[in-house]
Amino acid sequence: MLVIPADQLQYAINHARNAYPEECCGFLIGLNSEARRVHRTYAAQNVAAPSKHRRYNIDPLELVRADEDARKSNLDLIGVYHSHPDAPVEPSQLDLEHAWPNFTYLILSLQNGEPRDFAAWILTPDGTAFARDEVQIV
Repeated sequence: MLVIPADQLQYAINHARNAYPEECCGFLIGLNSEARRVHRTYAAQNVAAPSKHRRYNIDPLELVRADEDARKSNLDLIGVYHSHPDAPVEPSQLDLEHAWPNFTYLILSLQNGEPRDFAAWILTPDGTAFARDEVQIV
């Protein structure tokens, strides 16, 4: 289960809205326990040029810095969020090919720039698919 404060979910939604029609991406920082608890979200730069409309890519150095910042606060980098402009919340084949085990992937769907839906996903133990995870907004 992903437990996320309403204001942190809203931050990710606003980021997705502002990035539209391109995909946005960002980090989920929190506690990696039985229920993954988000304490904060923050934006990352999508470096997937020139195809930001249909994919995202986070600079590996930015990912390392996010992990280091989380650890300084005794927290974990528990996952990432990204948007699907004018597409459903289901992960794409590209999402699957680049997924990491033990990470939560929060996908935000926008239609014509407006939030439509969101869902959390985790990679199955065999790494061949995603399983939808429950989201609790607090």
